[in-house]
Amino acid sequence: MDEETREQEEQKEVGDYLFDWKRKFDNFWYHYKIAFIIGVIILIFVIFCIAQCASRVKGDANIAYIGAQEIDSEMYDELQYALNQILDEDLNGDGKIHVDFTQFLYMTGVQAENMRAIGKAVDYQSLMTTQTQINLELTTGNIIIYFINPEVYKELAVPGRFMPLEDALGYVPEYANDVYSIKLGSLQCWDYYEGIYNFPSGTLVVLRDMQVSEEDNKTMQDRYERNLTMFRRLVEFKFKDDEVNTNE
Repeated sequence: MDEETREQEEQKEVGDYLFDWKRKFDNFWYHYKIAFIIGVIILIFVIFCIAQCASRVKGDANIAYIGAQEIDSEMYDELQYALNQILDEDLNGDGKIHVDFTQFLYMTGVQAENMRAIGKAVDYQSLMTTQTQINLELTTGNIIIYFINPEVYKELAVPGRFMPLEDALGYVPEYANDVYSIKLGSLQCWDYYEGIYNFPSGTLVVLRDMQVSEEDNKTMQDRYERNLTMFRRLVEFKFKDDEVNTNE
């Protein structure tokens, strides 16, 4: 076989291969086009979620608000600044000082009826969903410190749910609301930081108590230690005599 014939045969083989590959691809695309597109979309979504989680700053402490107080972007920024300033220490070793903050917009049944009585719309379905989320978080969640509306606190304060102040601080402050909670307005940080002052003074500060099932969990033990540090700094924050109260 001469050189020219051999080249023609090789080109024919390549052509047959490409034609066969195209036929298989067309057949696959015809039968599985929708599934393939959905699979690509799911893959992109998973990659996006992984990237978001990887870039997200991990909290040194975790705080949530439960109540009907609206928190707009400006208040959130002021609050984030205040909490980070009060903590003022990298507790998880990632080189950043960051306190995670979560909001649960919620009100009791009585509060909801009072809202309706003054002509304001109430989304009861949303309240029920939020209530379920709160109960799960207070049982097995990662959020340890809570700012809670006092009426909502009465509804949530079941035995074993919140940590006694004696266990958290080693003492019960004379200004404590009860053995588990302290009014935010009793703390100097409420007077000093605009972001915290935006909450009503009667807002209560509490700690979720550690469950028996969590006592042997090293990760949860470390989380509690970090949040106890944050809680103590919130409660014991003092501004110096020569510092100006930002809310005066």
